[in-house]
Amino acid sequence: MLRFGIIGTNFISEWFTAACRATGRAEAAAVYSRDLGRGQAFADAQGIGSAFDDLDALIDAVDAVYIASPNAAHHPQAMRALAAGRHVLVEKVIGTSAVQVEEIFAAARAAGVIAMEAVRNVHTPAHQLVRSTLPELGALRHARFEKLQYSSRYDRFRAGELLNAFDPSLGNSALADIGVYCLQPALDLFGIPPRTSGASVWLANGFEGGGSLQLDYGTLVADVVYSKIAAGLGPSVIYGEDAALTMDDPGELSRIELHPRGGASRLLLPGPRVAPADTMQHEVLDFVDQVDAGAIDPRWAELTLASRRIMDEQLARGPR
Repeated sequence: MLRFGIIGTNFISEWFTAACRATGRAEAAAVYSRDLGRGQAFADAQGIGSAFDDLDALIDAVDAVYIASPNAAHHPQAMRALAAGRHVLVEKVIGTSAVQVEEIFAAARAAGVIAMEAVRNVHTPAHQLVRSTLPELGALRHARFEKLQYSSRYDRFRAGELLNAFDPSLGNSALADIGVYCLQPALDLFGIPPRTSGASVWLANGFEGGGSLQLDYGTLVADVVYSKIAAGLGPSVIYGEDAALTMDDPGELSRIELHPRGGASRLLLPGPRVAPADTMQHEVLDFVDQVDAGAIDPRWAELTLASRRIMDEQLARGPR
């Protein structure tokens, strides 16, 4: 049983606690908050044994650390845990630059422990079903992964309230928060493209509110479309010469349908719609598998680094 210490007391940490229980191989054993009262209240509500307001004390008390703090804190907190010889599972995005990601993985290798980014949708059986179905599509030519999600906080931002969720100085962007759920599946299915291009929608304060990335493989073009300031209708589609595959929400994939050219469509995954908490257990299991094996799985490390490099390129284009 892998004992996790959780950094952060938000709803994502609640999902993670439930996911650990669902695996039967991990448990949320402790939680850290700068406000001990808030941390203890979270621990009591979630059935967690200990709460700390001292980060080093939390790290010392557990086998692994799950980091669900604001993006800008991910790198320093991960490096601190790795220096103490603890495994780290870090909520997306694991770092706010490719340099930070490289440093985290280098530190994990040096310490002989595991570091992984928690991008839950690429670990699900639904994503693996898409991967296994690709040969039925024939030669792949076009793909579109779309996740446009109107943020629950955006109305407050539009009214003039300054919110961390729309503060670019904290490492936040629509690409990091939403686009990653489209970018990583595309990269995992098709590989790293030799060329990328793209454009973003910028808000007045310099926050990237949405955008579009084009992954150019030469024989295949994949579009990644994402937003925090508009609501999308979908679906996402992968087009081959022999068939197409439609998917609902790439982040919480629950409906997949195969459409052969000139033939009857076939429902491969009928739903019902899933919530994030329903899918998080799969990333926990893949993390525990790496801990048990004593080695970082290059599939996940390379995917994380490739996506972060593309993110850096997109965000560096900046407002025009």
